[in-house]
Amino acid sequence: MAIFKTARRLEALAKENADLAARLAEVEGFVIDDVADRATAGTAVYSGNAFTSYQKIIDSAAKKYQAVDKWGCVQLGNIVDTRAAFIIGQGLSVSAVNENGGPGDAKSKEMQFVRDFFEYNGLDREMPQDLAKEGELEGCFLGVLEWNDDDQQVSLRYMSRVETKYTIVHPKDDYLWYQRVEWKDGSGLKSLEENSFVYARFGGRVHKPNEPTPKVGKCLTEIEWLSKALRDWREIDRLFGSPVPHIQCATADEAKAMKDAIKDIANNWRVRKLFTHTGQLLYLTPGAEAQRGIETEILILAKIISGATGVPIGFLGFGDLTTKLGSGSEVTSDQVEAATSKERVIWIGAYQELIRKAMAIWNANAKTTPLVPERVKVSIPRVSPETWKRITETWLPLYSSGAISLQTVLEQIPNINATEEAQRVSEESDERMERFEKMHPDEGEEDNTEEEEE
Repeated sequence: MAIFKTARRLEALAKENADLAARLAEVEGFVIDDVADRATAGTAVYSGNAFTSYQKIIDSAAKKYQAVDKWGCVQLGNIVDTRAAFIIGQGLSVSAVNENGGPGDAKSKEMQFVRDFFEYNGLDREMPQDLAKEGELEGCFLGVLEWNDDDQQVSLRYMSRVETKYTIVHPKDDYLWYQRVEWKDGSGLKSLEENSFVYARFGGRVHKPNEPTPKVGKCLTEIEWLSKALRDWREIDRLFGSPVPHIQCATADEAKAMKDAIKDIANNWRVRKLFTHTGQLLYLTPGAEAQRGIETEILILAKIISGATGVPIGFLGFGDLTTKLGSGSEVTSDQVEAATSKERVIWIGAYQELIRKAMAIWNANAKTTPLVPERVKVSIPRVSPETWKRITETWLPLYSSGAISLQTVLEQIPNINATEEAQRVSEESDERMERFEKMHPDEGEEDNTEEEEE
């Protein structure tokens, strides 16, 4: 009899083991399939560089700067504004020169034309900063010159590549001769001849004038990663930053009674979320290592972006890292000087060409004594070391602590009209915020007591 009982027990144990083995196989299969599916799906969306064409780069950069993109708006806006401010620096300076390159007559008709031309087109105010920002976004600048017969002056208008998708036409064997600009609109193909436009490129390869990748375009992916990492950090704070109170009861009736009791005392104790239940509530939270990993990722990405764009890391919102380097002003000035020197030289050439072609249009239409463009010279003065020291050691720490805005820091650069610039930035900020809120409406959470019963 005992033998039969032992046999039945062994048979039952064998069956239990078989059932357990089958269940484990199911779990293993599920885990393996899940990991494989995720890996396969990841290869379809994960990429080291999501912006693989010039048009994608400038379209994304423009959307981010206008704060209508999903990621990276703040970071790219800071980069473009900072680079533009330090490229143009103290503004344009035009001086008179003689045939030997020495000082010329500051009251000459050429100098008077430049003053009138600059004033008419806003080049003596905020326009150089705006054009520099456009150059940073698209990697190029296209200025269209046209005679205005009513005002008896030459007008300058910027043409956006993002909006028009224009093409620079050049001879096959001479990529530096910009013969014509072509683009299409609703009425068909349009074009400009070389005497009515000025084109300058700030990036890309020399033999491809129609693909001038902007400096910020080389790290757009990292900018998005930084924005997403900051969002992940914020999401952890949102989900786990405050505890969720719960009351565990012995029975379902007790849980219901507790829920009713909480409602009765709601006037004295306002609870956002409360669980009344009979089971065990488990609330998983990320460990400290995971949070430190996100923090490390944020700092590394900020350093990569700073290195790629030349924008000091303090202007990306990490001013404490700049101060840890010790001689912050020297580090900042050397970094920005090295990163913007080429663009500054190109802009000087572009404005020199603008003046030359504007004078040619004036000579053809004004019917006065011809102007000689060689009698004026354009320059962009550099920011002095003393100014750098004041910006880095006084204003930048205030910005990092949240006491002042980035624009306030940029306004410390000489020859920028603080009043006009502050008004313009305020209007742009309101417009960006309005567009951003339309794209990302606050979903929010109702401020009512929520109870769940198990």
